[in-house]
Amino acid sequence: MQLSFFDHAMQYQGGKKSMKFLNEMKEIIPFDRLVSILIEEGIYKPEVGLKGGRPSTPAKILLGALFLQNWYSLSDPMTEELIHDRISFRKFLDITEEDKIPDETTICKFRNKLIKKKLLSRIFDEVKVMMIEKNLILNEGTLVDATLIHTSEPKRKKDAKGKTISNEAHDKEATYTSKRGQKHHGHKMHIATDTNGVIKKVIATTASTHDSTQFDSLTEDEEKAIFADSGYMSKERKKDLRKKGIFNGIVERRVRGQSKLRAKQQRNNKRFAKTRGLVELAFAFMKHHMNFKSCRYLGIEKNQEHFNLVAACANLRRVPQLMKAYG
Repeated sequence: MQLSFFDHAMQYQGGKKSMKFLNEMKEIIPFDRLVSILIEEGIYKPEVGLKGGRPSTPAKILLGALFLQNWYSLSDPMTEELIHDRISFRKFLDITEEDKIPDETTICKFRNKLIKKKLLSRIFDEVKVMMIEKNLILNEGTLVDATLIHTSEPKRKKDAKGKTISNEAHDKEATYTSKRGQKHHGHKMHIATDTNGVIKKVIATTASTHDSTQFDSLTEDEEKAIFADSGYMSKERKKDLRKKGIFNGIVERRVRGQSKLRAKQQRNNKRFAKTRGLVELAFAFMKHHMNFKSCRYLGIEKNQEHFNLVAACANLRRVPQLMKAYG
């Protein structure tokens, strides 16, 4: 087939860094698997438009738009705008001259359908399966940690009678917690990673939930070693790990009646901290490179789905580097 002028422009133009990154992602993302899941779940019907109806936007374009949103921290209107504006985005999405660029409403409705059927979690799972098949997830232990994700606080105001009322639009499942003397409002993202910082599991809770409550769920499949900060330490947990033959890499803290840690505890903490700190790589990338610092949705259920998509995007970003490292 002869290339059009549009196709030639798509082939030779685009930002150097974004083009390289998106070309890598285009080859890595298991689009065929994901589209098959959407067809099975009735989200995407490729036959629509072949029988004279209005053609639907290809599922690959809509899925790709979700990845772009999260890598570049874009709203729905900005996603639509930048797909129109950036050749690198259109090339990543395989948009041809005949394809219609999805508008912000189409992107929003598509994402909400996936959230409703819990398919963003399936995307995370499929990305993880792809990484396991490529031997990119290490089986040398599990690292666990949690981070706070902010959401808007209820605004206090007074009605005409002087009675204090709050904004009904705020997330009723979000709660307050305190960290290093500062007040935070929102949810928590709990993760388990391998010893390279690749995310293996994600759990969303409200902010006031203690980190350690999700320890068992995050580590249920681990049989070798577990590393975590001192917030996860307890006598019962140490006994349980010893009983299961799992190496205990949880940083220890002083207990009641102990003025300072024993020399052995200090040595172990220093040794464990080097490995445990690798879990921070995932949070650093999501918060600083993807600008994931605030919840986009109301309620734990919807945020659980979004957390999984963000984690999938973060893992995908690691794939080229890991493939080079493992040859």
